[in-house]
Amino acid sequence: MDFIRQFVLELTTFLLTIRSEDDFKVALTRLMEHWDWTITAYRSYLGLPAGNDYAIICTLVSLTITQGMRFLCSQLTAEQLQALVDMVGPRAFTVVVVVPSLGVIVIPIMQILWIARSPITAFSLMLLIAVPLVILPLVISCCVRVRARQSDDSQA
Repeated sequence: MDFIRQFVLELTTFLLTIRSEDDFKVALTRLMEHWDWTITAYRSYLGLPAGNDYAIICTLVSLTITQGMRFLCSQLTAEQLQALVDMVGPRAFTVVVVVPSLGVIVIPIMQILWIARSPITAFSLMLLIAVPLVILPLVISCCVRVRARQSDDSQA
């Protein structure tokens, strides 16, 4: 999940600031790396225990979409990518690029729900998984705000 979040932030910022053809070559390379990573993740999900037909169907659909997008973008040159980004806008392009990657997060959650057989157990497992991803940054953010207020109070 962190990989996807980092990719989205980098790509959005990158697409807003680039204009030269060399930069679009770098962006195209990053897109190919991202889609290769996503395709590898989906292929690994196909090796999970069978029985959850919905997860398998979601995996196959997401894999097909991702491979199709990778194939289409691998045919683009840097100039064509630049024209495409300029036509749809950098933020819209980023959303379209990242949507197939959301399955990398959704499919394991579907598997947890399937294996747990109990919504309470599944929710507890997902909460346990989310603790380092959600709560730790939240605690750090609160601590930074408290320190900023303390420094503002001490200066006043």
